Amino acid sequence: MKFYFFFFTFVLWGLSNSCSLAKDSSAVRMKIHSLQASMGSAEIAVLLTDEGGKRFLPIAVGGDQALSIQLGRDGRAIKRPLTHDLMANIFKSLKVQVERITITDLREGVYYADVELRQNGRTHRIDSRPSDAIALSLRVNAPIYAMPHLLKPIADLPEEEREETAAPTAVTKWGMNVQPLTQALADFFGRREGVLVADVIENSPASQSGLRAGDIVLRISKEEIRNLETFLEAASNDTNRVEIGVLRGDQNLSFIIKTSQ
Repeated sequence: MKFYFFFFTFVLWGLSNSCSLAKDSSAVRMKIHSLQASMGSAEIAVLLTDEGGKRFLPIAVGGDQALSIQLGRDGRAIKRPLTHDLMANIFKSLKVQVERITITDLREGVYYADVELRQNGRTHRIDSRPSDAIALSLRVNAPIYAMPHLLKPIADLPEEEREETAAPTAVTKWGMNVQPLTQALADFFGRREGVLVADVIENSPASQSGLRAGDIVLRISKEEIRNLETFLEAASNDTNRVEIGVLRGDQNLSFIIKTSQ
């Protein structure tokens, strides 16, 4: 929490002590390609590519930041706002526009980024971790840029890592969205089977049962869930009461979803 206290303190300082900075015209517009495993660590790499798909930039983030980025990318809201949702809401209330975020440098193995803000015609540039800047940009529709010296040719990216992250699948009757476990997510959670709960809609049957975004569904009733196909098959059964077995952290939990016919 200290980081976010200092972040907002610095934002308010920046807004009251304007330091207008020109945009760097050499920065390259980027987009999120996928989330990939970081080999040999518990982190996940957010893989950015340029708009032409010729260069890429991997940014290692922790599990919480990866989930926040994925939720922001999918445009999904959860029951209570995450810190990045809070940041976006504060900026909106203060009529502060996030113009863009730029990944600026790599020093001693650490990436640096700037968040460019505008208020009352004045521009301010705030230092940020790339993971926080990216998660924020997705919630305010701000473009992502990176300095060209940080980018690598797409040919250097292993073929198996070029597959884009699958979009979530809606399970309307339960009020939740799920997605397959990509290689990155499988490596992070230490599982190859199951599906990830990407989002749970507020006051839905899934929400009322206790399911949360980030849970991994392993079982529906007595059916083991190996992948998205087996999940959808098991979820298609016409019943108004179903038991869902999930992995949450290192805990195996069960929840009952009840729907009206």
